[in-house]
Amino acid sequence: MPHDPEHAKQASAYLVDTQPGYHRYVNVEGVGECREPFARMVQEMDQGKMDVIVAAKASLLFIDTSPMWMEKFIETAKRRGITIADADSGREYDLRLVDDETAFRACKNS
Repeated sequence: MPHDPEHAKQASAYLVDTQPGYHRYVNVEGVGECREPFARMVQEMDQGKMDVIVAAKASLLFIDTSPMWMEKFIETAKRRGITIADADSGREYDLRLVDDETAFRACKNS
């Protein structure tokens, strides 16, 4: 089957600095606070700029991210059919599937 660039999956990598120090944050009324790159990623997700998000470890998506931002992230991923790939475990999460959403939410505590 020939490669069709119009239908090629678009990936985005999410990198997070786990070291203490200065980080740029976004605070949106009603949604709370998160790191600036996370807010930008959610905006790009909503714009349909990606099909897959690759994180070194899925739990890193939860760092410095308010619960409301995570809900916005999860709902956007579900609505857009965006897959979350955990590079550490090799696991992929399709948040439209109840078991995957439950497993992804459990990453917060790992």
